[in-house]
Amino acid sequence: MHAYHHIRLGESSAKVKNSFDELLPDPWLKAEDGIFRFRSYMQARAGREKYFDLCAAGEFFQTEKLNHYAGGIARKYPEIKKDVAEEVMNLVFRKLLPLLPDTTYNIGIHQIRITTDDRRPGYPAPEGIHKDGFKYIAIYCSEIENVTGGETTLIPNHDGGNDASTFKLHAGDAVIFNDVNYQHYTAAVVPLLPGKGYRDVFVITFDIEGEKQ
Repeated sequence: MHAYHHIRLGESSAKVKNSFDELLPDPWLKAEDGIFRFRSYMQARAGREKYFDLCAAGEFFQTEKLNHYAGGIARKYPEIKKDVAEEVMNLVFRKLLPLLPDTTYNIGIHQIRITTDDRRPGYPAPEGIHKDGFKYIAIYCSEIENVTGGETTLIPNHDGGNDASTFKLHAGDAVIFNDVNYQHYTAAVVPLLPGKGYRDVFVITFDIEGEKQ
């Protein structure tokens, strides 16, 4: 896959949606930015012709070149609940893997809630326009509540944004793209109506097993 797909992945179950309420604050946010991101993590291994296997979460690491906000830190997050990760991986297995080359992948699953209120926006990508350092990336929206903003923009490497594509992901929508060929950014969210709001997503990363980026 050299480009991207914007697809309807399907609604999350009530169990998955409710699990976002239990996420803990991201400990790697900068203190001056406040608390706006809640996060958990899991790893998996999957191939199109095989059943997937969930793995221990381990540490998540990006270089400072890739992520000037939190790069260079071996980040550890609470593990996603097994039944939640299994539901997400079933969607990956049925609807995302068929869009990718037929091989075995090491997969990272990031469960993320971005919150906002009348005093402050929430930032899905505080690092700005970036790459994540994987082969493919999927962003799957589980639920949004009383927010506006949050559009995801893909910018091809070969231009300065002239051919950029922007997507508004609603609950059940996903975009999957080649992280090698694109930079991406997700805009801040603010309340649609006065009060609090949130945007719940799974960010899913794919690396080909045995291939280094």
